[in-house]
Amino acid sequence: MRSVNLQDLYKNGSSWVLATLLTHKYLLKRKKSNELFDQLPSNLCYEKKSRIKNLFYGVLRNQSRISDALKPITKKTPKNLLLSILFTSGYELIESNNNKKEKIIHHAVEESKRLVSPSEVKFLNAILRRLPSQLASQSESKSLSIFYSHPEWLVENWVTAHGHDATKALLKWNQSIPSIYLYNRAMPNELEGKLMAMGNHFYRLANSNLNDPEIKALLENGSTYIKDPATSHSVTALNPKEGEKILDLCAAPGGKTFDCIQRMNHKGLIVAVDLPGKRMDRLNENLQQYKNENLLLEFLACDVCSLSKSFFEKQQLPTQYDAVLLDAPCSNTGVIQRKPDVRWRLQKKDLEQCADLQLKLLKSASKRVRAGGRIVYSTCSIESVENDFVIKQFLESESGNGFTLTHSNTYYPWIHKHDGAGVFLMSKAKT
Repeated sequence: MRSVNLQDLYKNGSSWVLATLLTHKYLLKRKKSNELFDQLPSNLCYEKKSRIKNLFYGVLRNQSRISDALKPITKKTPKNLLLSILFTSGYELIESNNNKKEKIIHHAVEESKRLVSPSEVKFLNAILRRLPSQLASQSESKSLSIFYSHPEWLVENWVTAHGHDATKALLKWNQSIPSIYLYNRAMPNELEGKLMAMGNHFYRLANSNLNDPEIKALLENGSTYIKDPATSHSVTALNPKEGEKILDLCAAPGGKTFDCIQRMNHKGLIVAVDLPGKRMDRLNENLQQYKNENLLLEFLACDVCSLSKSFFEKQQLPTQYDAVLLDAPCSNTGVIQRKPDVRWRLQKKDLEQCADLQLKLLKSASKRVRAGGRIVYSTCSIESVENDFVIKQFLESESGNGFTLTHSNTYYPWIHKHDGAGVFLMSKAKT
């Protein structure tokens, strides 16, 4: 393989080349997709970044399907850069109609000349001309797992939990490009025709053109935010009120803390907690501006499992709160559409490990709820082991004594048409 100046290509490469190089980095380092995407040059225009993201995330969504199609036509797994080129081209072939396949192959061959040697270009050309027929031979009837490019164990779990048809609907959802949702509590009437109302002040863009001047103006003046409707359910269940003392755990990057601030009319006390490090830095950066004389907003870097009474006393903060929000770390199976690489990082054992940690976090968090107060436990998982089962274990434990489950809901993407989530509200007895 010839030496390639990748840094130069990152500065001057086409969307196709940049997406291929992101895929190459992913195969080498297996970092999270959003972390890799954020490493792109900051001066790229919106249209180019959108095209790169479409290609890169499309590869991640179809990785095992393309790999399966390549097996019969490659003697051994190609080197990572060659494989990245085949993945990018394979995704384009999956998404295209038949009369564009020749054009896609020709474009891939020409672009690959900037990345690999002439002999490797020749190899790519031969493989790409055989790839369309291999992809066409695949079907969901042969394998849901391969056709929709998800780990077999995960598909089997979902079929057992939800049935074949619901699983197929979920897989189709995960393979689709996420919609962009806007949140605005007072959307101007003149924009209503451009947006689709989703309820609870959420709107879906009729197209994903965030360069619309009117929409850009709303985003820039701070009256509108990009967020998925699923993010609001836990705060809606918590229902924070003006003047209350709120404890927000696992709070970074701060979206739910911000929702609490809004619902409290910027009056009361909010203590936001997360682990030390970059997440805590981001939480501070995002929310520092909302401190005022009526809103006491504190940020604490700490492990939730270590939130002792003395820790709060040392900070001269209340040891118990009117409402506690625990948005627990989880498997992320409700957001695979938005984070397509989750499916490849997740292992079967991770579900049980997540549930064990979640129960520990919930037990610790519950100690900070005052008598007559309430706690919301939420995840962005659709797995019962991380949702209902964790709640059941908690309520049956000594820590759960005095708590009553007053509201629960699991939001499924194929039903609710947004990210998946589990939300559970529990009230603590007054005495």
